[in-house]
This record gives sequence, structure tokens and C-alpha cells, in this order.
Amino acid sequence: MSVSAVNDQFVAQDLQTNEFDYRPMPVIVPVSMALGVLSASALLGVVGILIGLIGVGVGISAVVTIQRGEGMYSGSWAAWIGMLLSLTFAIVGISSQVYAFQTEVPEGYRRVSFSQDISAKGFSVVEGQSSLHPEVAELVGQKIFLKGYMYPQRQTEDLIEFLLLKDTGECCFGGQPSPTDMILIQMKKGTADYSQGRMAVAGTLALTRDTTPEGLEPVYALEAIHCERSRSAF
Repeated sequence: MSVSAVNDQFVAQDLQTNEFDYRPMPVIVPVSMALGVLSASALLGVVGILIGLIGVGVGISAVVTIQRGEGMYSGSWAAWIGMLLSLTFAIVGISSQVYAFQTEVPEGYRRVSFSQDISAKGFSVVEGQSSLHPEVAELVGQKIFLKGYMYPQRQTEDLIEFLLLKDTGECCFGGQPSPTDMILIQMKKGTADYSQGRMAVAGTLALTRDTTPEGLEPVYALEAIHCERSRSAF
């Protein structure tokens, strides 16, 4: 066999070997890795947890795709890493939210939903007379814990009094909250600083006829001893 023929044979073998060794990586694999990294935001809140859960699903899909390829695809280790990162961060994020929810209510206080237990009840009308809803009336004088959003005002620090709204609809878009959609928070212990985030407040619920500097007339007041950014998203 001539030298030229031998060289051609080796070249052909090299081409076959290189062609055999090359295995493409499915696009879903780097997506899984990216979601695994982004799922670290699960430590900060619910959005991150959702990213983590999506990442778990994408990671599983990537692993299955590679396994079904029977050696056709590469990137198995990357798919596993992406899935495990998403799973780990999702579990840690959920656990931290559950722990925060279980421990954020001060001892001796009852958790109440501002929207469902107070605002949604509104007033009762009996024989043409308007009065507090019976279930809300039972809360007056009780130690409660609830969450809402601070109504913006000129002063932003060391507040001893501010309005707490059930949602961001009025405080962010300049709407006029109804009397039962706001609570006048009167700090009886410490002060509070303005925040756009959800606030958690604990105190004794009372009725009020006070008018705020903005001309708003809330029905309820809360003699608060505790006010901070909500630890949980719920």
C-alpha cells in the first residue's frame, strides 16, 4: 500500500472519530443552568420560588431529553446541576417563607386578614341603620396582627401616626380609599419609617373619628406596639 493511501486511510478514520465524538447539547440544558442560578432569588421572595419550581421542571425535562437520546446528546452533568440548584433554592425559599409566617405574629396577638376580615365585611344595615359588621365589631378592643401598605405622606421617618391601606390600589395611584379600607396606625411604642413594601403591624383595634392631614376619615384605628416590613409574602 502506498504512503498516500495510508495517509488517506488515517484521515478518514480521524474524521469518523471526530464525527462520532461530537455530541450536541440540547438548548434546554443551558436554560436549566440559567434557571438554577436565578432560583437563588427564592431566598428573597415568592417570585424566586416560582423561578426555582420552573427550573426544577425544566431541569427534569433536560435530563430526560438527554437520557432518551441514548448517547446522542451531551450536557448530562449540566442538566443535573441546574435541576439540583433549582430544587435546593426552591426548598430553602419555601421553608424560609413558612418559618417567617409561623413566627412573625407577636405572642398574644391574633392574625387577621385586613382585606377579608375587615375591609370586605364593610358595614351592616339593619332597619335603615348602618353599623359595624358583627364580626368586625368583635375585633374592636382585641389584640390583632395584620398587614397592609402605608399611605404616602410628606414625612417619611420617625412616624408616630400613619394610614395603613389594605392594598396598593389607592396608595400608589392616588385613589381615595373608602373608610373601611384604611386603618389609622397610632404608634404607642416606638416609631415607623415609610416603606413601599407590605407592612406588618400589631396592636389593639379601636374605632376613631380622627381626620388625617390628607382629609381622610378612617373608621378604625390601631394602637400599635409593633411595625415592620412583612417577613413573609402571605
